[in-house]
Amino acid sequence: VEYLVDEVLRKQPEALRHFLLHTSILDRLNGTLCDAVTGQPGGLAKLEALQRGNFFLIPLDDTRHWYRYHHLFADVLRAHLTSEQPDQLTTLHGRASEWYAQNGLAPEAIHHALAAQDFERAATLIERALPATRQSRQEAALLSWLQALPDEVFEHRPVLSVHYAGALLQNGQLDGVETHLEAAEGWLREDIGARPAFADEEDFQRLPGLVAMYRAAVALIRGDSAGTMTHARRVIELARKDDDFMRGAASSLIGLASWTSGDLETAHQMFARGMDYLLKDGYITDVIGGTLTLSDIRITQGRLREALGNYERGLQLATRHGGTPLRG
Repeated sequence: VEYLVDEVLRKQPEALRHFLLHTSILDRLNGTLCDAVTGQPGGLAKLEALQRGNFFLIPLDDTRHWYRYHHLFADVLRAHLTSEQPDQLTTLHGRASEWYAQNGLAPEAIHHALAAQDFERAATLIERALPATRQSRQEAALLSWLQALPDEVFEHRPVLSVHYAGALLQNGQLDGVETHLEAAEGWLREDIGARPAFADEEDFQRLPGLVAMYRAAVALIRGDSAGTMTHARRVIELARKDDDFMRGAASSLIGLASWTSGDLETAHQMFARGMDYLLKDGYITDVIGGTLTLSDIRITQGRLREALGNYERGLQLATRHGGTPLRG
C-alpha cells in the first residue's frame, strides 16, 4: 500500500490523478462510462495508456472494451477519494447510475443510485427492473436492494411495498410481509388523499391483484388451503385477460393448494395451466422448476411414465435456451 501511494499515486500528473480517483468507484470501466463519471472526454485513451504502462489495469475481454483496476490499487484509490474529496462521491455515483441506466444495465444503475443515497431514483429503477428480476429469479438481489432503502420510501410507493412483501416471501421470510401488504392495501382506499409514487401506471393498476396473489402465498405457507384458493381466485378475477404472469401465479397457487388438500388431478391440471401461462410470459426458470412439482404429483399418483415425460420436457426447455444454466 505504501508503494502504491508513494511511488505510483503521488507521482501522477494532477489530471490523471483525478481520473484515477474519480473512476475508482467503478467495479469495471470503459471509455464512455469514464467520460460520463469524470465529466471529461478522453476516457478510452487514458485507459489504453494506463494498460500499456502496466498501470494496475486489467482488461476483462479480448477486445479491451472493459477493464478493472487491480483490487488492491482500487482500494487505495477509493480510500484517497473518500478522504480527499468526500463531497464528490454523491455526484460520481449519480453519474455512474445514469450511464448504466441509459445503457440498460439495471443492477449497476441501482447499485450506484443507492451509493449516491438517491433513494427515490433507486426506488424507480428497482420498480422498472422488477419484471426482469422476477424472470431471472434474482430474489436475493432484489431483497438486498429493497432492504437498502429507508422505510419512508415505501410509505408513498405501494407498488414497491407489495413487491417487498413478495421478495420476503420468496426468500422464506414471513416477518414484515403483513406490514407491507397492509401498506399497499391502504393506497387502494379512495379516501387516502395523497398521491402514490410509481414507475409505471400499469403496475399500480395491478396492485389489488398483486396483494391478493401474495395473500394467497401467505395462506399456502400457513397451511390454509381454503384461504389460498379464495385469494388466488380473486387474482384471476382481477387480472386482465392478457396478464399471463398474474394468471400463471394464481393458477399455480390453486394447484399447490389442491395438492395439499389431496385433490391430485386438479392439482396437476391447475399447476400445469399456471406453467403454460408463465412460459408464455417468459418465466423459463419457473417453468423448469415447475417440472419437478408436476412430476412429483404424477409420481404420487403412480403415473411414472407421465412423470418421466415431464422431466424430459423440462430438460429440453433448459437446454434449448443455452447461455447461463437456469435454476431448476
